[in-house]
This record gives sequence, C-alpha cells and structure tokens, in this order.
Amino acid sequence: MKQKKFCSNCVKGMPISINKDILCRERGVVSPDYVCSKHRFMPEPKTYRDLNYKCIECSFFTVEEADQENSPTLGLCQLFSVRKYDGSLKSACSKFSKHMQDKVC
Repeated sequence: MKQKKFCSNCVKGMPISINKDILCRERGVVSPDYVCSKHRFMPEPKTYRDLNYKCIECSFFTVEEADQENSPTLGLCQLFSVRKYDGSLKSACSKFSKHMQDKVC
C-alpha cells in the first residue's frame, strides 16, 4: 500500500503541541493534511537485526591473537561467552555495540 503525502509524515514538519498544526521549515505553520512540492517521507528506523550485523563487528567481541593465522575471526564475546567461536557466522545479540575501527595510514 502506497503511503500518502501529508505534512504530518514529512521530515521537514514538526507537530505543534498547542493544536494539531504542523510547523514546516519551508511553509511555516500549516494544517496536518497540507502537502507541498518539497515533501520528503521520514526514513523507516532500522534495528540491528535488519542490518544483519555479525558478532565480529561488535565492540565486545575479541579476536584471539594466537589463532589469527589459522582463523582470523575466531574469538569470544566479553559479555556472554567463555568458549571461542567464529564471529563472522553468528548474528549479533541485543547488546550489540558497533566496533569503531582505528585506521592507520
């Protein structure tokens, strides 16, 4: 089903708490069902499951240095695991935190 364009579902509009009107960056105060030519839909929020992250991309996953020659993705989770596993195969858990990689030039 195609979504209809209204200022109430536009990125540029913000609801006014006093009444049901919308404060638009382009047009000022407008009614919620008003539509202009500069309408942009709000992006759908994506969860970590939709993005299909793996354990190896998590900041809590540590790669074992001794096994890096044989399997560079073998390691363990600092939060939950005591056994080594392949982080590139397992999906991330609900405690996922994106690993920030330092780039060396």
